[in-house]
Amino acid sequence: MAYAHNAKPAFTDHARRRMSGRSINEVQIAQVMQYGRSVHTRKAVIYVVGRQEIKEYGCFLAPCEGIHVLCSPNDGAVITTYRNRDLSGLKH
Repeated sequence: MAYAHNAKPAFTDHARRRMSGRSINEVQIAQVMQYGRSVHTRKAVIYVVGRQEIKEYGCFLAPCEGIHVLCSPNDGAVITTYRNRDLSGLKH
């Protein structure tokens, strides 16, 4: 399921706890889902912002660098989020 840029994503309780504990807010989640690259797996859709997206879209994305947002492939709900600037493990 592709992210609808004008839709507000749903968050699981787990995602809300992780966002709070990792100081990641809803605006950052929305920016990552709108401007970040997406990697589709059988169990999740992963959105992430790296240096490439910051260079392409602008430095306003710099606070989002390394934020990963894992979403359900069924309904698009945000399952969890974390920071990891090493994007080498993501396969397109």
